[in-house]
Amino acid sequence: QSAQQVSEQLTAVWNGYKVSAAEAELYVDKLSAVAATTAADLEELSTGMSKVASAANIMGVDIDQLNAQLATIVSVTREAPESIGTALKTVYARMSDIEAGLDAETTLGEYTAQMKALGFNAIDATGKLRDQGDVIEEIGNNWNKLSRNQQVSLAQVIAGTRQYSRMMALFDNWDMYQQAKSTSEGSAGALQK
Repeated sequence: QSAQQVSEQLTAVWNGYKVSAAEAELYVDKLSAVAATTAADLEELSTGMSKVASAANIMGVDIDQLNAQLATIVSVTREAPESIGTALKTVYARMSDIEAGLDAETTLGEYTAQMKALGFNAIDATGKLRDQGDVIEEIGNNWNKLSRNQQVSLAQVIAGTRQYSRMMALFDNWDMYQQAKSTSEGSAGALQK
């Protein structure tokens, strides 16, 4: 990649997560460490993340969670990272449309009822939508306890019929996600190495 391309991608990530200048290297550490330990490279992670960082931040998906989600889905599907980033942005936008009641297919009540029927609460005790990073992790940690029909249904509730296969790739490879997230969290100094 050219320096200009890398700069534009990383700037989108930094702006999406409102990263201070002092934290900028830490965020590159996170991407480079995960790139070095998965089948997704730094270009793929930064490209995908540049498409979704702002939406992920708004929806409560932290940088380590997003980094691991992208690395897992890119590694498994080998789809173009901009497609995966855009797909995740669509998933997060759909979740926010549900909260706002703008989704013609599903209202907040229907969404939370479908999630709750499968054993997962999308809203907190005050009735507010939970951080989606936490909801996704709760689902991933319990994925193998669900039947295949429940898994497909849940992925469609979360992502809709157009994006659910990417969520299936994420949840079906949850151990890969957990390893990538752990790597991202403990990545300080990776860029220098």
